[in-house]
Amino acid sequence: MLDVNNVNHGLLLPILLHCRDDQARPLLGPPRSGRKTEDFLRNAYLDIPAVVEALRQHWMPIRYARDR
Repeated sequence: MLDVNNVNHGLLLPILLHCRDDQARPLLGPPRSGRKTEDFLRNAYLDIPAVVEALRQHWMPIRYARDR
């Protein structure tokens, strides 16, 4: 899901927005300029609970299939 070409990568964006590398730089790099970016950055934390649930729903069928 870290591959930017993966359609599910978008689910990680609100989480990755808050992640930093070893030098305390944002993992996503500098944000694009514009109104939509400002709105996303301001409200991304609100999406994290829904993102976590979507990730859980995505991986649960794979996890249970391996347990059988």
